[in-house]
Amino acid sequence: MSDKFPDSFPDILDNAKVLFYTPKGNYGDLFNDDGTIAAHFSYLAICKYDGNSGFYLFKCNENYEVETDNLFDSINDCMEAHVIGGYDTREIAWISKTDEV
Repeated sequence: MSDKFPDSFPDILDNAKVLFYTPKGNYGDLFNDDGTIAAHFSYLAICKYDGNSGFYLFKCNENYEVETDNLFDSINDCMEAHVIGGYDTREIAWISKTDEV
């Protein structure tokens, strides 16, 4: 596997610590002003910056690059907001970074 694609989900995204992430899936698209698709969301991640009390829901492309984010007060709020703009309304199987071996 190349350096660009880690063997497991990254521990850090945009200098924020990853707390939870999703399996690869279809979590919506980011659209340009003209209606064309700017990015496809393949992963969601709940992250936290040092010194910030909020939690961020990052929407990432297939290369683990953050395309957009939303700030929430709690991890639970992030988990409940996953379907905003997304196609996949099934219950998300969140994976905790602390549970990884």
